[in-house]
Amino acid sequence: MEPVTTGSHLRTADQPVKAIASVGGWPCGRATVADLAAGVVTALFSVPESMAYAAIAGFGPFPGLCAGIVPTMVGSLLSRTVLMVTTLTSAIALTSHGVLLQARLSPADPSDLAALTLMVGFAMALFALLRVGAVLRAVSPAAMTGFSAGIAVQIVAGALGEATGYRTEHHNRLVRIAAWAGHLGAWSGAAATVAAATVAVWAVAHLSRHTHKLALLIALVAVSAAVWAGGLPVPLALSLGSVPSALPTLSMPAWSVMPRLLPGACAVALVALAQAASISPSRPETPGVSDEARVSDEARGASSDGGRDVLAQAAANVAGAFFQALPVGGSLSRTGVSVAAGARSRWAGVLSGALMALAVYAMGGVTGHIPLPAIGALLIIVGGKLIWGRASQIRAVRVLGPADSMVIVLTFLATTEFSLPQALLVGLALSLARRLTAARRRRPELATTVAGMSPPR
Repeated sequence: MEPVTTGSHLRTADQPVKAIASVGGWPCGRATVADLAAGVVTALFSVPESMAYAAIAGFGPFPGLCAGIVPTMVGSLLSRTVLMVTTLTSAIALTSHGVLLQARLSPADPSDLAALTLMVGFAMALFALLRVGAVLRAVSPAAMTGFSAGIAVQIVAGALGEATGYRTEHHNRLVRIAAWAGHLGAWSGAAATVAAATVAVWAVAHLSRHTHKLALLIALVAVSAAVWAGGLPVPLALSLGSVPSALPTLSMPAWSVMPRLLPGACAVALVALAQAASISPSRPETPGVSDEARVSDEARGASSDGGRDVLAQAAANVAGAFFQALPVGGSLSRTGVSVAAGARSRWAGVLSGALMALAVYAMGGVTGHIPLPAIGALLIIVGGKLIWGRASQIRAVRVLGPADSMVIVLTFLATTEFSLPQALLVGLALSLARRLTAARRRRPELATTVAGMSPPR
């Protein structure tokens, strides 16, 4: 049977860590009621989040929704980290859009998108053979914290246009936010009102323990209904592309453009795998990681051998390429939702993908009437939660000294200025430099200690 991972079964962090995913293998046994409940919550949570991530990167909502169906099911079936949910993330969406534009391809062309997703899968498979996952795990907690905070700023900066109706073309995300804050008079009153109402409804739903898991969905549905009833003049999701009430159909990649997409696909794969690596268990010697974080990692059923997880994500992308999906990777936020909802085995992820398909089939046409300011507000909430979720890690790393604090700041600034693959390389370089510096400092101390232990002649 699959291992059970409820809170009552967790060991304390000082006990020997034995990865819950060590059983691996094809799922056996039957899905439990807890898995079904977790699948329902994860699927409902994924609908607005997938649409929002696709929207912020300039894609239509349907490929974002499709990324939570077939790829999620395949990833959950094959991954060694049994509770990891493989789906679209904000970083993957943003990087994918930049790659298509750099290759002079259209993000709205399904065949070009399928080609990119397929190439990302091939790149991940190659990285698994080259054991690139071990290199990505060398990115320090400080660098990953700065990287995640920078992604959150990118999410917020990209959502401000939809939320307020005011857009600025500044490249640097911090400058873009400053320009947005300095032009309050240029905001659209109707859009800002809808965005503020969305945040208010979410806050009320989030405060209740009965509804906090579905707060995003509740806010989206309530505000969309109010906009429809009041006839407010705000742009709708239909402007991004139609969402048919249908299951994903078979799509064929544009084979001729694949050579042009190879470098970009490697960049998307690196970003996706770096994010997924944060779902794997933290090494006991990793500085700045709390005992609670290690226990949380163990609850996700992670394995220290990430090669099979990389191959699972590769297979998810290869399968998703033929079913209209954007590239995917292990999602920390969606995994956290599933675990918090009581997931006990990989069947929770499989069921979430199947239920996501049912939701798209039943409500696809309705999603086109969601107001864009509401989606923008949800993205701002997601970005804010991502920053808030990293607050404890920032505090943990800061106590280690100014060097790690500098790594956080520099990686954060790189993420707000450069592309995500470039920022990731900056974080990796800073992590390696930090380790080399620490190693050089330890050598004289070790030599002094050994000399002091030598017997007198």
